[in-house]
Amino acid sequence: MTDNTLLKAVAERGTLSTERNQLQRLDWLQTALELFVEEGIDAVRITRLADELEVTRGSFYWHFTNRDDLIDALLQYWRDKNTRAIVGAVEDAESLTDGIFELFDACIDIELFDPRLDLAVREWARRSKKVRKELDNADTTRVDAITAFFSRFGFEKTEAFIRARIVYFSLIGFYALDIKDSLATRISYTRAYFKGYTGRDLTAQQAGEFESRMQSKYQDRIV
Repeated sequence: MTDNTLLKAVAERGTLSTERNQLQRLDWLQTALELFVEEGIDAVRITRLADELEVTRGSFYWHFTNRDDLIDALLQYWRDKNTRAIVGAVEDAESLTDGIFELFDACIDIELFDPRLDLAVREWARRSKKVRKELDNADTTRVDAITAFFSRFGFEKTEAFIRARIVYFSLIGFYALDIKDSLATRISYTRAYFKGYTGRDLTAQQAGEFESRMQSKYQDRIV
């Protein structure tokens, strides 16, 4: 699911001039994002976008200098959305439990972390050294944030790093393998996941409160 507020902010950063028609830079970026996630980067072509939007190809250049400008905006949106979701989940956590629960939240809420977008970037990185570097930097930033989180709550340096990897690789692997667990099933594993990630136990009360919150919040929109 697209974060329209974030996408609009990314779009407006690169606005070239006063808009001269009803079509906005945001419209081009939104359409490009949808094509990218559904069909891959090769589908993001100016002519294809113009056809989708039912406008002339020339109108693209009111909003972007060239295709690379559009592509850079897509990458910026991905960085701002998905990396921010992981880092933001743990950087201000007041307890080990809170941080892990916020990561669980990011795994479930596609408005926080969009797995299809992440997988599309990973596929693109197989053929682009530039994108591979961007992806490597993002993965490092995410793992570093989770490592710092574990370190804050008493885990030794190497253990914090390995646990961070376990958590992060588990998150990415869940989507890469296209696991189809229902929300109820995922929530039922809360205590086992927490134990696996941290080596510590949740109390029945902690698990119950989290499970109730998740069921209430995500009953109508789950991954």
